Amino acid sequence: SALLLQVAPEEFKTSIGRVNACLRKNLPVNVKWLLCGCLCCCCTLGCSLWPVVCLNKRTRRSIQKLLEWENNRLYHKLGLHWKLSKRKCETSNMMEYVILIEFLPKYPIFRPD
Repeated sequence: SALLLQVAPEEFKTSIGRVNACLRKNLPVNVKWLLCGCLCCCCTLGCSLWPVVCLNKRTRRSIQKLLEWENNRLYHKLGLHWKLSKRKCETSNMMEYVILIEFLPKYPIFRPD
C-alpha cells in the first residue's frame, strides 16, 4: 500500500514493461539452446549446456542493469530500490528470481554532526 502512494501506476507499468521486453527478447533464444543442449547432453558429457548457462547469466545481468538504470532514473528519488533476488520456490525445491522492492533508509540531512 505504501508503494502505491509513492509510484504512479504508469511508471510502475513502464518499468515492468521494460523488464518483460528484455525477457521476451532473451528467453526464446535461451529455450532453443536449452533444447539443443539437452538433446546433445549425453554425447557431449554435459558441455552442450554451457551456452545456456552463459545466456542465462547474460539475461540476468541485463535485467540487473535495467533495474539499476530504473533505480537511478526514478526509484532512488522516491526512496525505493529495485533489485533482482534469488529465492526458493514455495511449491518446490527449485530456485527462482524475483524483483524485490526495498525502501531506502532516510538520512537526516538537516541534523548537525
